Amino acid sequence: MVGETSKYEEHIHSLAVYQELLEQHKAFNLSRLIEENLRPNLTGDTLIGDDKINYRGNGIFFIDDAFLQEYDDIDEVKDGESNFLVTFFHLGSKLSGHNGIVHGGLLATLLDELTCRLAFQNFHSKKGVTANLNINYKKPCFVNSVVMIKCELSRKSGRKCWVKGSVFSVKDSELELLTECECLVIEPRWVKNL
Repeated sequence: MVGETSKYEEHIHSLAVYQELLEQHKAFNLSRLIEENLRPNLTGDTLIGDDKINYRGNGIFFIDDAFLQEYDDIDEVKDGESNFLVTFFHLGSKLSGHNGIVHGGLLATLLDELTCRLAFQNFHSKKGVTANLNINYKKPCFVNSVVMIKCELSRKSGRKCWVKGSVFSVKDSELELLTECECLVIEPRWVKNL
């Protein structure tokens, strides 16, 4: 498995889209340290393996300092502001629903997890739960492929964050939209119990 993971990681890291994002992130991330307090057990452990999630990259966060220091309401993320997350995956053949197509439930799980991870950064507690997840499947996501999931904060009101998530197939420098969602993430009153 170690050799296989290395092969997938090397492939993803060589993609033009990945390289461009990494360059943007190096320039962007000079003063920003994002710490996640929740390990992705399901998608980072249970579903990892040969012909399952062959590679799960670390989240690449682009969040302006103001969003990380002030937890005010956000009507919208304006032009020139950044509040988004990008993560790359290689999805194997054991993740299929229909023959050769990644199960829609797995895509829903990935979108749920990653939209929440972005929303958490916009809450003072850095924790929350999904209240609602609406998904639109546009095109099939084929097994044995690289996908990029991008999550963008739409707005925030009190203890509620709305995040848009998108799954793209990746072919070097080309992205094709496969699935979209909007997730409502809340910071519940009982957040200390999480």
